[in-house]
Amino acid sequence: MPPTISNATRSCKQAALGLENATRGVRSPESSVADELVVRCNEDSWPSTAIDCFATMREGDLGRCSRSLPDDSRNRMFGVLGGGGGLAGIAIAQARLEQLQVGVPACDQFVAAVSTVLKCEQIAIDVRVQLGRETAEFWSLPTAKLAADDLQRMTEVCGQSLASLRQQASDAGCH
Repeated sequence: MPPTISNATRSCKQAALGLENATRGVRSPESSVADELVVRCNEDSWPSTAIDCFATMREGDLGRCSRSLPDDSRNRMFGVLGGGGGLAGIAIAQARLEQLQVGVPACDQFVAAVSTVLKCEQIAIDVRVQLGRETAEFWSLPTAKLAADDLQRMTEVCGQSLASLRQQASDAGCH
């Protein structure tokens, strides 16, 4: 008898359920996002790599899995998941920051520090959400063709921002 070949192709419904289950801890317990995510998946034609990742994701995998989506699809998915408030806002900000590469070492260090500070529970949730959102939006600017003096200024500003962020985190009791 020939071996049975299983159909390994996952559906948008499976991706939506995986996303819903893995983000349950950062969303309102009574909220369900599965149906909206199925619509997003179908309308945005999520790639099979994203569908597979979301279908099998665990808590904390949002950033890794969302990298498989084009920017517009990713942003629409984030909107369904919480639009940016509360713990969902922090999870979404962290997912965005995981994908952010400024290309200026001091700025990339700042982005990494912001991602770390987002986990600090001694800082109010709304402050962390705003910090994460503003950092992701501001630093997703193109930096590849900047002049040397502009790169130097960015390095200085990011270094100062990093020092300030570290001080604020320390003052709040975050380590």
